[in-house]
Amino acid sequence: MHATPMLLAALLATPCSAASGEPPTQLRIELDGKPYVTTAGASVEVEVGGRKATLRIDELPWRHFMQGSLQFDYPRHFPWESDPAPPRSWTLDGNDAVIMVFENAGPKRKPEDVAAGIENSIAPGVRPQRAKAVLRTTKSGTLTGVASTLTIAGNPIANEVFALDGDDASWLLVLQDSLDGHGDHSSEYIEMRTRLSATLEF
Repeated sequence: MHATPMLLAALLATPCSAASGEPPTQLRIELDGKPYVTTAGASVEVEVGGRKATLRIDELPWRHFMQGSLQFDYPRHFPWESDPAPPRSWTLDGNDAVIMVFENAGPKRKPEDVAAGIENSIAPGVRPQRAKAVLRTTKSGTLTGVASTLTIAGNPIANEVFALDGDDASWLLVLQDSLDGHGDHSSEYIEMRTRLSATLEF
């Protein structure tokens, strides 16, 4: 399965937080041919039609995933990886949480089959805990799929798999998280899933 190295990388990743004193992003803005340089979150004085105005641009904590009719927001700090070989796949990998998207082309795969493939790839022989996964979205209704939890060397890993069938294509959405010692989801996963629920369309 294409995602195996990335899944293992997610298992071994050490949680880390962004440096609190990191400088803001530098921005170059051009207005009526005149360039202005500023930083994200700062205001700059500009001239529009002979009148002075104040311009401010803030950098949002999200990026926007879009492939065909499938789109959603995900945390800005998640690196982007993609595999162009059919069926195409995309991995957005955080410190604890991971989003994976797979094209569901040709013979369509069910969430149960994808969950089994992940389980066999990262923990062959380990019996998973299976349950029904529910994702309530603002724009696409309530989705149901498969939830799977595996414990590897004392570390519980949770996966949720959903089938997304749009008008132009179908995808499989996998949400993965490294649970804590009490079996609770990471704050990164909760934030990621909340934003995805609010913005997912297909």
